[in-house]
Amino acid sequence: MRTYLHVIAPALLVFATLISAAQMTKAQDPVKVDPDHYKVLFESRTVRILEYHDSPGHKVPKHSHPNFFVYVISDATRLFTDWSPISACNGPGNTVALRADESLIKPPITHCEENTGRTDTHLIVVEFKSASTKGRRPLRSSRRH
Repeated sequence: MRTYLHVIAPALLVFATLISAAQMTKAQDPVKVDPDHYKVLFESRTVRILEYHDSPGHKVPKHSHPNFFVYVISDATRLFTDWSPISACNGPGNTVALRADESLIKPPITHCEENTGRTDTHLIVVEFKSASTKGRRPLRSSRRH
């Protein structure tokens, strides 16, 4: 019995550590971590549309997006760094030149980013929520046309 405790106790400690790390990596809402730069334009049960605008040198702390679409309004250069419990956004990152009128579809991600260019960044971000819409009525915008 004592031999099993020597195996089980460390295994439980590792398991608890992994659960704790998973909680720390829980999705961070970009609107909450950077409210001065992200603005919610529209939100429903299935989609959220954000406007993002910043200036050169601005850094966005760790945040997450579900599946999302980006429409680039103005040319910009950004450094994107994937977040992981090991690197915590301190990895090498990927510098990307965004071009006005460019559209990108991206998978879910947790990352940090920085405006490393000489121009403002201006984007529209459409986040697709994973909630099922089966059996629900279609949503309408509250804005009248």
